[in-house]
Order: sequence, then structure tokens, then C-alpha cells
Amino acid sequence: MQTSNQNIAVRKIIDVSKYNGAIDWHKVKSDGVTDVIIRLSLGFNTFDPNALTNANGAAAVGIKVSYYHFAYPDKRPGTVQGDAKQEANYFTGLFAGGKMPQPQWLAVDLENWGPDKDTPLTKQEYAEWLTIFLAEVKAGTGITCMVYTYKAYLDQHLPPMHQFGSYPLWIANYNNPPTPPLPIGWKKYFLWQYSESGTVQGITGHCDLSKLG
Repeated sequence: MQTSNQNIAVRKIIDVSKYNGAIDWHKVKSDGVTDVIIRLSLGFNTFDPNALTNANGAAAVGIKVSYYHFAYPDKRPGTVQGDAKQEANYFTGLFAGGKMPQPQWLAVDLENWGPDKDTPLTKQEYAEWLTIFLAEVKAGTGITCMVYTYKAYLDQHLPPMHQFGSYPLWIANYNNPPTPPLPIGWKKYFLWQYSESGTVQGITGHCDLSKLG
């Protein structure tokens, strides 16, 4: 993954999912958006219904396309290892072989699954799941996967002496600090999702905004 901080001022980065509705990508492009990270999948066998339309629409107007996977770390096939491999291979298989525009970046989204719903894994199991998922994505695509999260969540779910700090971090923090606090184990971030209430032409309602570190 390219992690240079060059051209920060000219990069306008958004992320979208089905919740952003129908998007006019020509208007998005005219508003200066250069990069979009599209939700592609959730857990296993769940495809964001707007992902293909969003990816093709963004690519057609020259916006750089990336994908993220909303993770459900669990033991659904019976083991942590099986679940991690299943989710990683499902995610990467969706765009393999030219089925969708090839991505600039990839990310795994680590947060609560929903209100009062979260992973049942212990910290050690969570670390094992993430290790396997990241390795599978790298092996299948050649791309080092970003970790998307917020500090309190990952600090709660990973052992304090984990070894994930070398992976690019996409940190969510909307409190407008000079720089966002980072989860234990990271010394820098690659992307900062600094707003969930941005406005972009061509997208109805609010939109997430990120910037390079």
C-alpha cells in the first residue's frame, strides 16, 4: 500500500455504503472528490447491494476506488481460523478476476456489529482472527489491508502487546482534536476519518470524510 503523505491537500476522500442511497458520481467528481472507499461486504455471504453500482460509477468518472469489509469476527464455521479465512476470501473474491474495478486500498472495519451486538471472541481470539484475516487478504491480492476502527474499541478487543502496529491505520475520530488519539500499538495513522457529517454534491444527506496522515 502506498502510504506517502504527498499531495495531501489535493486528496478528498469519502466512504460510502448502501446507506448513502443513489449517488450522482459526476457531481461527486465535480465537488473535488478524488478517492472513495466503498463498503463491499459484511461478514460472510453478505454483499452491499450498492457496491457494484458505486464502484463502476466512481471508476467511470476517474475517482480512485477502494473497498472495505465490515467484519464479524466469530467462530461460525466452528473455529476462529475458519471464520477469518471465510470472511477474507469472500471479501477478496468479490472483485477478483476483474469482476469489479480493482482497488487502490483495502480495509477491514472493526467496530460493534450493531446496537448491543459485538464479537464474542476473547482478546487472544480476536488477535488470532485479525492476524489470519490480514494475511489472507495480502496473500490473495498483494495489498496490505488497512485496519479501520476507533481507539476505545480496539483497545478493548486486542491484547496490549499485539503486533498489528505496522499495518496502516484508518482511525475514526470526530471530536476535532489537533491529531486523533491512536489505539495501543500504533504510532501513526494512514487515514483519519474526521467527520461523519460532511456534505458532498451528488450525495443526499451526510457523508463520511477522511484525510491522509
